[in-house]
Amino acid sequence: MTLKSHIDKINPGDNVIIGLGDSFTQGVGAYSNETWAAFSKPVSMHNITGQLCIIEQAQNNWVRQLRDHFYSNYKILNLGVNGAGNRAAVKELYLNSLPPDVGDVIVILLSTGLERFDFLKNERETSGPQNHQKWLTIFPSIDSSRGNVAQLELAYAKTVWSRKTSSVEYLLNVADAQAFCKSKNYKFFFSTVFDKCARRDELLLGLEEYKNLIDIVDWSDCLTVPGNDHIMDYVCKLENHPKITNFQNSGDFIRSLDMPLAYITPCCHWTPKGNFEVAKLLHQLLVSKDAA
Repeated sequence: MTLKSHIDKINPGDNVIIGLGDSFTQGVGAYSNETWAAFSKPVSMHNITGQLCIIEQAQNNWVRQLRDHFYSNYKILNLGVNGAGNRAAVKELYLNSLPPDVGDVIVILLSTGLERFDFLKNERETSGPQNHQKWLTIFPSIDSSRGNVAQLELAYAKTVWSRKTSSVEYLLNVADAQAFCKSKNYKFFFSTVFDKCARRDELLLGLEEYKNLIDIVDWSDCLTVPGNDHIMDYVCKLENHPKITNFQNSGDFIRSLDMPLAYITPCCHWTPKGNFEVAKLLHQLLVSKDAA
């Protein structure tokens, strides 16, 4: 089985939902309790590559559940890539074109951490089913255990990365996605999974002298989660667990678990039920924008 074998065959005239993002969109962690029970310990580090349990990922991710429960007359194109940054997520639109004359198209970007930066790998270094893992994603890190990429990440941390540069990069990526979708007459929406620095107010703080760039993005396309910094905080509240107040303060406890909770997994992703709740939330937000 391959990742693309679980994407609908899309023909001219079909309505389509396109999901963009990282492992949360790909469906990592959305496995049955039986699958989790079979993992070796510590389970929080299992399937970190995102290349196992592909069938369950495909069946349970939020993109498919959004279609199955709320948009039955649509097909899906899930372009989520485990570990990828926002630059890669948007570029997947260019690398996976739809056939001409499709029907209504809704594109949803669930953005990841702003600190990530993506390069396209050369062909011999791509990995995963059908070269799904085509991106080299780096972090501003001084961790020498990262192998060949460690020197690149160290240079990135010391000479390129800052809150300002990552804020500018994020806005450029979202603006790129919006321009692409506008050129195709697609509907585009975006939200953030776990990084509150992607919020408009936080970006303004990070942009410094580049504050004039804040509205290169059309913020009417943003799916803001009322009362929460991001989607992960919304899911954490659903758990109603005394040790889970929000994602920032609860990550260590979640990663110490041997089995998933109702909505959150030991790898800090969403269970099948959690993915359903995210799909339901996104549908409600889309309805509020008259996009349903």
